[in-house]
Amino acid sequence: MSTLFPSSSDPVPKVIVTAGQLPGYVAASQAPSKRPPWRTIRETSYVNSVTVILPDDLHQAIWDGIDVDVSKPKYAKVIMKLEDVLQGDFFTEYIKKGDILMISEGDPGVDDTFSLKEGTLRLDLSKESYERAGLQGLPIPSGGRKHVKARYLVEFNLRLPSALRGRKGFDRLVWAAQNVLNKSLSWLFVDLKTDPSVQAECPLSRHHPIVQELGCSKQELPQILIPIALSTCIANPTTLSLEETEESIHDVLEYLDMAALASPRIEGSDQVDSFLSRPVAVVALIQIADSKPDSKNSRIKNLTTCAIQQQWLAVSVSSLQTKAIRQIDGYTILLQPFHDIEQNRTDEDADDVDRKDQGEFEMDEGGNASEAGAINGTALTRAESTGESNQKPETISARTGFQRFICAEYIDTLT
Repeated sequence: MSTLFPSSSDPVPKVIVTAGQLPGYVAASQAPSKRPPWRTIRETSYVNSVTVILPDDLHQAIWDGIDVDVSKPKYAKVIMKLEDVLQGDFFTEYIKKGDILMISEGDPGVDDTFSLKEGTLRLDLSKESYERAGLQGLPIPSGGRKHVKARYLVEFNLRLPSALRGRKGFDRLVWAAQNVLNKSLSWLFVDLKTDPSVQAECPLSRHHPIVQELGCSKQELPQILIPIALSTCIANPTTLSLEETEESIHDVLEYLDMAALASPRIEGSDQVDSFLSRPVAVVALIQIADSKPDSKNSRIKNLTTCAIQQQWLAVSVSSLQTKAIRQIDGYTILLQPFHDIEQNRTDEDADDVDRKDQGEFEMDEGGNASEAGAINGTALTRAESTGESNQKPETISARTGFQRFICAEYIDTLT
């Protein structure tokens, strides 16, 4: 049967959803790095905007303290050549000693683009530039697309002791920057240690940067319909099937997107046809805090690890595109309470159960889910009193605050 539109060779957008239980305590300065949702936060380095959605009473309880504790970082727009990054005081102070983020202009997969993170320089080059530069790299997978020109990825760890003038590998990189990759480009620059606008004689000042401060705007949405699923466990295979879980998570993500856009469809006074929009909700009040852009992940970590009362909180992040395929274009993290549950295991076994308790599945652009691991079950069992059991398990009252999370990663949605 012929389709109305021809099939495209572009990568299929995917939404990878992970659900699990949050640990009892997480220090913001030592957050986990290999477990979701912190793994997703760490893998998304170049953030464009952050939107936080939370109820009004929760906003009044925590936001003033968070706003005071979180610093307001600044970023700079500067015009430089790749050669300028690899020489002089800029290379010594910012790369060898400091900690910066840089990303150049260009369309990934089309132009030659450069990025710098944690001292590692990443070069996304076309085949022609790669052969002319004479650097050693790896081919970038095309994702099965046809008639796509080959591209290559070159990475250099500039913090290694061998990354100095006089070493063959580094001299080859400098030669390529002087003779092949020698165009002046616009860069976004973020110093994660010091403020670029404070030091008048810093190495960046020689390139006449335009420094801008990251701001935060707030928007109040009164009389908004809030789905019940925002504060209840919807990723539970003991009560819902995979299809029902997928539909519930899809509805929640769609609602959060509409709330971030301040859509009139979620207002209590909206008269839209119920066939087009039919949320199961109660009338309440929520607050939206929007920040553009965010240069460091510490702000998101502080929001996702703060211990507060039984409330829900959603963080939606969009990122700058650095890859043509397999790019995390953004993610949404929903933190939920865990009502009326008792713990039937000790704290010593909590971390082991948590690792087994997390799972994920993928949803393609058609909304179909494929199970990539068992959707995590209820880690805390419900207390049963039948009157027939002679032995009661040792229980610990459920803690307050955020206890469960749902993390949705958006892959290749911008291609």
